[in-house]
Amino acid sequence: MDKIESKYFMISNKSLLMTALLALTVSFSAVADKPIYKWKDSQGNIKYTQSKPPRGTQYETIYQRTSKPSQSQTGQEAGGNEGDSSLDDVIAQQNKQRDMVAEKNVEIARKNCTIAKNNLEALQSQNLVQVEENGQRRTLSDSERAEKLKEAQANVEKFCN
Repeated sequence: MDKIESKYFMISNKSLLMTALLALTVSFSAVADKPIYKWKDSQGNIKYTQSKPPRGTQYETIYQRTSKPSQSQTGQEAGGNEGDSSLDDVIAQQNKQRDMVAEKNVEIARKNCTIAKNNLEALQSQNLVQVEENGQRRTLSDSERAEKLKEAQANVEKFCN
């Protein structure tokens, strides 16, 4: 009878990290217009948040300053073409990062699909399936194999569709 080592590893940490970075990047642009609250927590640590601190906590409201053109500037100079181009640069950078994240997620999904299909094939075609746990190899029981087969089928549906 054939024996095969089957590892059930799905690449999700990278996907999660890239998604979090994208969310952080997108939300950063909305931060400039909101007030920031400075307050101390129960251990005396200074906190800066955009949501108000717990009720009864003393806090200071900090408004972010935006640069305003001087009165001597007029017309197009004061209109902020520089600001528009820097905003365009930020938007372009965010779009580039979003596209990179999307590409990474597609690649991760493709790899997860391949792993899921390989696991399913191994569970369906091999008489004995071995796994390694805590540095030791052991053969899956029939009930464990049936459970792993269900997991593998679910992973194929999840990652390959």
